[in-house]
Amino acid sequence: MKYQYSSSDNNKMDIWGVFFYILLVAIGFINIFSVTSDVNQTSLVLSDIAYKQLFFIGGAIVIILTLSFANVVLIDYLSYYVYAIVILLNIAVLFIGKEVGGAKSWFGFGGFGIQPSEFLKLATSMALAKFLGGYGMRFSGWRNVTYSIGIFLFPVILILLQNDTGSALVYFSFFLVLYREGMPGYIIILAFWMGLLTILSIVFQGLEISSYYLVGTILGVGSIAVYFARKSRQWVVLITFIAVSSAVFSTIVGIVYDKVFQWYQKDRIEIVLGLKEDKQGMGYNLDQSKVAIGAGRFIGRGFQNGTQTKMGFVPEQHTDFIFCTIGEEWGFVGVIVFFSAFLGLLIRLIQLSERQSDAYGRILGYSVCCILFFHWFVNIGMTIGLIPVIGIPLPFVSAGGSSLWGFTLLLFTFLRYDQVRRN
Repeated sequence: MKYQYSSSDNNKMDIWGVFFYILLVAIGFINIFSVTSDVNQTSLVLSDIAYKQLFFIGGAIVIILTLSFANVVLIDYLSYYVYAIVILLNIAVLFIGKEVGGAKSWFGFGGFGIQPSEFLKLATSMALAKFLGGYGMRFSGWRNVTYSIGIFLFPVILILLQNDTGSALVYFSFFLVLYREGMPGYIIILAFWMGLLTILSIVFQGLEISSYYLVGTILGVGSIAVYFARKSRQWVVLITFIAVSSAVFSTIVGIVYDKVFQWYQKDRIEIVLGLKEDKQGMGYNLDQSKVAIGAGRFIGRGFQNGTQTKMGFVPEQHTDFIFCTIGEEWGFVGVIVFFSAFLGLLIRLIQLSERQSDAYGRILGYSVCCILFFHWFVNIGMTIGLIPVIGIPLPFVSAGGSSLWGFTLLLFTFLRYDQVRRN
């Protein structure tokens, strides 16, 4: 079947997608400019960081213009090649990359650095769309399911080897894409149950209670359930299996948490779970972040008037903790505007994905949407204390070239594909 693209009503990229992108980038630059300016500065003089971000925005414009003239057939055709090349770059960075913030995931070029893992998100999205979007392909059978999951789990392994846990977790958002493509709902329930068991196991560890108590509790509840369901042999077998497997899983989590996790990783998790207070150590970032956001109140302290962030009380306030600047300087009103812009983009991406006439476009669109949602949810969650601090940028808003360029490529590759989608 040959590709025949329509241009009758798609002469321009989706105006709403472009609008929300420009709005978010503008919000990011304004807050980066504000938070990186001198404390007593009142004039509009750009800091070095703001100048760099302006350069990165210029690079993003070049990316958009390049994509707007790209042959859309190549997006589909080159998917596996792009995936392979970016995978090789992420392998190479393990050997010749430089270490930044404890993660060996950067190529250094003078005063600039490029993080190849940021571009792996697009490559993985394209490869998954190419595989599941093939002619006659169905998301069923162990082979297809295994290949699909393997496409985004292999990057997870590479990024974990780079010691960048936050970026690695992003790839689990692809499970939401698979759910849209027909993955059984019980897998989502299973993932939720495993997450709950993981939290309970860590809580038991943090309280210095032997994990055997948790194992015993699970087995006990399972036994009671078996007793009441004993008239149905299938239910007895199912509940017994769930109880035993849950107990084994909890034991493994306890061992891994105790033997594999580094002390600072444990501290971050235990602070969020309320098992530990360390306001001068690992908990400092989180505590100052909450103070900054709370200080903004309803309308905020005003542009360049955010003392908590501007005076450096919140570390990394122009990158991973940029949301604190929005909260302090623009208050509840500013946060609502920002949330509305981001959620508006996500909703529009879902609408565009659903109107695609081929599976490739739909899967690519949902991949973009799920990745952006995961970044937004986790970044906001860690700044307000709902999620451990794992170091993950806020799309289009956090300072940084690799982040902005990676997300720009991700979004506009799909918008370009949608622009000339098939009838």
